[in-house]
Amino acid sequence: MAPLQKRACLALTVALAFGAAIVAVLVIQGVNAFHEDTLTRVIVSALLVGGLALYAVSLAFPPLRRGAVLRDERDEAIARRAPLVQFWAVVFSLVAWMIALTEVYWDQGSIPIVYPYLIFISIMIVSVVAQAAGILIGYRRMS
Repeated sequence: MAPLQKRACLALTVALAFGAAIVAVLVIQGVNAFHEDTLTRVIVSALLVGGLALYAVSLAFPPLRRGAVLRDERDEAIARRAPLVQFWAVVFSLVAWMIALTEVYWDQGSIPIVYPYLIFISIMIVSVVAQAAGILIGYRRMS
């Protein structure tokens, strides 16, 4: 397995684990608890920051073998195409949020203040998952 592919697997695992933990907290406590309860907000924020920090640390250390970074033309081609998957995943996520929230809160004329936070959190998770998925899909197609 290529080092870039290993890193993508790690990123996917981290993002899905922390994303599932955030969803679990919001399902158990309720979405309104994020707005009303400081502890829920701190827990969700800590999970988000912790997941992003772990992801950043994994990106900061290049995969090394015998002192040399291993990245060939195939890795470069896959790394150039992965952001396209990431871009479209983020766009579709934003479209889904926009349609869902406007349909649910159309009569009120505005959405509750909690939802921009949840949109941001979900987009961060979708972005990491989609980048990792784009890399893994690229390797799958090339093999």
